[in-house]
Amino acid sequence: MNQTNPDNLAQDFAVQAEAAAARREYQKASELYARAASLKELAVPLQWQYRNQQALMLAEFGREFRNNTALEDAIRLYENTVVVLAPLDERPGDWAATQQQLGYTLGLLGQRQRATVMLEKAIGVFEDLLQVISREQNPLGWARAQDSYGNVLGILGQRQGDTDMLKQSVAAFEAALEVRTRESVPMDWAATQNNLGTVLQVIAQREKDPKLLKKSVEAYRNVLQEWTRERAPSNWATTFNNLGMVLRLLGETRKGPRTLEQSVAAFQNALAERTREQFPIEWAMTQNNLGAALQSLGKRSEDTHFLEESVKAYECALQEITREKAPMSWAMTLANLGAVRMLLAERAGSADVALLALNDFDEVVDYFREVSHAQYMELADEQRKKAQALVTALNG
Repeated sequence: MNQTNPDNLAQDFAVQAEAAAARREYQKASELYARAASLKELAVPLQWQYRNQQALMLAEFGREFRNNTALEDAIRLYENTVVVLAPLDERPGDWAATQQQLGYTLGLLGQRQRATVMLEKAIGVFEDLLQVISREQNPLGWARAQDSYGNVLGILGQRQGDTDMLKQSVAAFEAALEVRTRESVPMDWAATQNNLGTVLQVIAQREKDPKLLKKSVEAYRNVLQEWTRERAPSNWATTFNNLGMVLRLLGETRKGPRTLEQSVAAFQNALAERTREQFPIEWAMTQNNLGAALQSLGKRSEDTHFLEESVKAYECALQEITREKAPMSWAMTLANLGAVRMLLAERAGSADVALLALNDFDEVVDYFREVSHAQYMELADEQRKKAQALVTALNG
């Protein structure tokens, strides 16, 4: 290691940090960048570079390994040190890069902790950033900031039930897409289309607007042009799952079965990649969504096939969505299973299936009574009484 020149010594530390980051040893990489930045007589731009990388490694560790303490450490480092080393009036490019990363990290931590103050702070960071950088001088940086701004607006707007904020989010994504074209930056284009599809879905559900659901479908289908199974298998599966959910909502507004059938096909595509062995939670969530789509199809068809398949999907979901792991999701899924079994029992005239539905609702009622959730307990008890009446009628 060269110990005579601080610049060379810092570079040695940086090379080691890069190697550690490549091995996903982000904490070690952060420590090495900190050592580089701490060397005496190092020029301020180099101090900023290494402190910025130190914060970035902390944020990456926090993001990938879901360590919120690391995210908090990264935010403090950005706010107390990195920003100070890159004043806006002296080095606007470095200042902008710092603001982008600070806003992203604030948004991520705010989303995880459901911290409104932190999300509002992230919004402020991006608004300040967009006042400084211009589309003309830095089009890709401007588009990235618009995309990140839209993300945070979407998260907070959904949490607060603020439709106006959600519409601001859509406007930010649409602005980003003016620069992030498929031809110039295809993967970034797909990422922003994905974000747009998500927020459009939320607004559509709030406003009960099939036109917005259709736009959401179009956005997700755009995503799949670039997020292919070969390039990004996990993202591909997630997008098909999201597409399936929107198609189910859209299909329930239409008379024919075609859109619901497309929803089922989308979930089946997602399950080709989301296997129980590799992604047990995602597999279970998609099975649950598949069950709901098949349930909607089954209500419209005299054929009991869709209801039978819906039962199978919900039963699969409950293999991973257990009372111990996720009690509320378990209760909701079990209630859905009971509803499908009750409809199937009516169609098939089966007292045995009706009794299974009754048992499902008994468990759901017991759970909501145990957690003192009066509203849900009342709704589940109404279904339980219907199942009891059906058992009695079919045995009569």
